[in-house]
Amino acid sequence: MKKSLISIGLMAGMTGVGCAGLDDVEADATTQDTQGLVTQVTGTSPVTFVTAAGNVTTPYDQSSSSVVAYTRDSTTGAFTAYPGTGAADGTISVPNVPSGRIYLKLGSRYLVSTDRTFDLGSTEWGRNAAYVSQHTPVTVSATGLSPWQPEDYLDMYSLNAGAFGFMGSAATGRPLTGATSVSAMSFSYADMTNPKLLNSSLGDVFSLAQLRSQTTVNGVPYRAMHKVLNANVTLVPGQSTTINGTFTQPAATGTFAVDWRRSAFEALRTQVNPSAVSEYNEILMSARPASLSTAVASISGPPFLLRLNPDAQQTDLITGTMTYNNPLPATWPKVASAVASFTKSYALGTATPYLMSVDIRIDQDASAFTAAPVEPLIGPVQAPMVNTRGAFQNLTGVGLDASLRWSKPLVGTATNYVVNIFRLGTSNGATTATRVAMLHTDLQSVYLPPNVLQAGQTYFAEIQSWYQPGSDLAQSPFKRSLPRARASVLTGTFSP
Repeated sequence: MKKSLISIGLMAGMTGVGCAGLDDVEADATTQDTQGLVTQVTGTSPVTFVTAAGNVTTPYDQSSSSVVAYTRDSTTGAFTAYPGTGAADGTISVPNVPSGRIYLKLGSRYLVSTDRTFDLGSTEWGRNAAYVSQHTPVTVSATGLSPWQPEDYLDMYSLNAGAFGFMGSAATGRPLTGATSVSAMSFSYADMTNPKLLNSSLGDVFSLAQLRSQTTVNGVPYRAMHKVLNANVTLVPGQSTTINGTFTQPAATGTFAVDWRRSAFEALRTQVNPSAVSEYNEILMSARPASLSTAVASISGPPFLLRLNPDAQQTDLITGTMTYNNPLPATWPKVASAVASFTKSYALGTATPYLMSVDIRIDQDASAFTAAPVEPLIGPVQAPMVNTRGAFQNLTGVGLDASLRWSKPLVGTATNYVVNIFRLGTSNGATTATRVAMLHTDLQSVYLPPNVLQAGQTYFAEIQSWYQPGSDLAQSPFKRSLPRARASVLTGTFSP
């Protein structure tokens, strides 16, 4: 089965705290006066796969997609649906849509925009390969490992396929302290984070990297790319594969140092939610093909050149020089990502709480991390509300046609906002959360379209503020650029 980011989703000067009214929406809403101005909504969905051999662009098949354009009458508050169609060539079309702002529905995603032409394309790392879903055992034996330390990591990746994963607790036979070889370490390839099927005849190479724990002169611990095992591997789903080889140390090296203002991220914690809890802080640095700068994730997984998560503190760090070996092409630009993760628990009745994790993050060229302090480029939105009531409290009676609104962030300038709506449920005595809608907008408010909320159900929202100059997530939801940043707010629960 093949997947793409389209199918699995996402994920102004001085800013003020004045409350954004729903007039932001009403100013562009459809009214009785504009319904005579009829337009057509169209879109294309090219997916560019970035491989070692070059880029390949193919259309994402939209023939099974649910395509509807909604307009909302600002006088009556009523939504009107205009059905559309999607085609195998990646195009979508919705005819006879009145002018004004629309909610373009693509599955559970809504693009809130006045545009009539949408770019639904995306960029992905690796071949357009099938994903392995069934248990596929892989056993690795290799010499040449540097003496193993308890803090060392083993990461798997394949540059051409775009596959990657982590040798975590699910792997058996991991190296013991002091070991200089890997002996019959076994894992299921289906457990990898991005288990694309490897085929050596198509240029795929299985790589296993030793990230070695080191310490800077400033006493800051970090993990750095150190040695790599490379093997030509072809996997068959459900069948066992044995890999033998030798870890070698890449000749190319590099250095990296940051002034990490962790306290600046922590200072925004209560803006995420008054009860939010800090989970972790991390900086990742790697290299990627230049064309991947438009991908949804600049660093979605291994290979990492550096991984910095030294402790659970929120104090500032000046790391000093960190060194690494670099097995990646010298022409690839280096990129870095800083993440501060926060959690909030949600419980439905007496069920075990569900822990929702969100973050404040920045993605930039790695040179920007070394040139200036690493701190948030965008903060959480302010004063979130459901209808006219504060959204941090638990609310009932919000209605099936509820609205959400907010004020601008205090830090940075938001270029777009994304609102995720989650429905709570229970399974085996535990609370669950299912995303039922994602709305992209450049406004500070959205109305929830028909059938997003259901009577008798309980919901919460994540409101993301985005900083991504020169792009519009409401018109091209899967396109990214550097620099970019986002910050999340988690509301309390609400029910119709």
